[in-house]
Amino acid sequence: MDESVSPSLTVTAVSAQQTQVFTNYVLTAFPCFFKCTETRVPVNWVEYVDRRRGAMNSCFDWAIRACTLSYTASLYDLPEFNDIARSFYTRSLGGLAGLLADESTAKSDEALSTAIVLAVFEKHHCTGPEAWIHHAHGIRALLKLRGPRAHLYGFGRAMYIVYRPILVSAALIEGEACFLEEPEWQSLNEQISDDNAKLPDSSLYTDVVDRGLREIIKIPGYVKRVRELLSLPLTKRAKLEPPLLQSVQATRAALRGIHTEFGVSISMLRAGHSQPRGFIGPLPQFFFEGYSAHVTRGVHAGLTILNYLVIMLDPSQRETLQKEARLLSNTPSNPPSPESVVSPASEYSSPTTPSSSPGPPQLVVESLITPDHKQGPTTDWMDQLTSSMGMDGVRVRIVD
Repeated sequence: MDESVSPSLTVTAVSAQQTQVFTNYVLTAFPCFFKCTETRVPVNWVEYVDRRRGAMNSCFDWAIRACTLSYTASLYDLPEFNDIARSFYTRSLGGLAGLLADESTAKSDEALSTAIVLAVFEKHHCTGPEAWIHHAHGIRALLKLRGPRAHLYGFGRAMYIVYRPILVSAALIEGEACFLEEPEWQSLNEQISDDNAKLPDSSLYTDVVDRGLREIIKIPGYVKRVRELLSLPLTKRAKLEPPLLQSVQATRAALRGIHTEFGVSISMLRAGHSQPRGFIGPLPQFFFEGYSAHVTRGVHAGLTILNYLVIMLDPSQRETLQKEARLLSNTPSNPPSPESVVSPASEYSSPTTPSSSPGPPQLVVESLITPDHKQGPTTDWMDQLTSSMGMDGVRVRIVD
């Protein structure tokens, strides 16, 4: 790769074939998300990497090599490649710091794409329990610096849509609202949906997925507001509780409707009534089924969290909503993921402690992006995190 690393001939070959190795990595780590969104962005990740094949000494290239070497190390059981991957990760971090020192370069695609690739590498390796959160903070800052319109066109859109779900996970774990619920960012999300609707292979399916994400983006903010409300004296809560409960229930109703529409759209596609060109053939059908399963899990988890919030605000609904939570957890993701694993959504079956327990209920959000839960680059873990709209990154329960 270069003189400072003194790589073997095998590593040199990996560098020469970087686009192909990166493509293999993407189709392993993000198979369903990538195949079901690749035509919905002006420039996708594989195309962007391919266009830059001559740029072998940039922080983005070093980040890509860190990921592809880590993938190769895991695929062929070559632990020495992990050491080289780590050196490229460190070098890329240093290069990124240089870009961030100047506002004009900090706003560049180079800076954001590098930050995202490094963040993905960090999730696979989890060098520390909070390291990926620090990456999320940096990416959030870069997105805000660039502004929404920078992600409407070109490669900016591909970068934005792949990291939106992780920002939802991070917001839930930190107990903060997700900034993507702010009007200017929701307007961007709506514009992206409108553009998708104009594509030749557009369908009800893609529209429903987009609308589902826009509702799920609101959930971290609701979690924060409910917690803050319940910490207030009863006299102050009396005025604030009804409108908040109404808002939570309205979002839940919207997400319930989306859940129903999504099931209908899947049935239509399976029946061939609205078959997008991108889903023709046995291999694309595999991606479609997997993506549908991940999205369904995300919607189920979102509904479960909203039900928990309703229980916290209106305990009289507890028994009914506990039954709904059990039904959601027992509803198969349409259908199971092609490479079925035990998903976080399956842990929502009996989420609450008995209603006779003393004290107000509390919502507990547990991160599933940790050294104990991490999965390597030869798994589809990142696909699950992104396609489930960030919901597979957390486990949420309500306790008394």
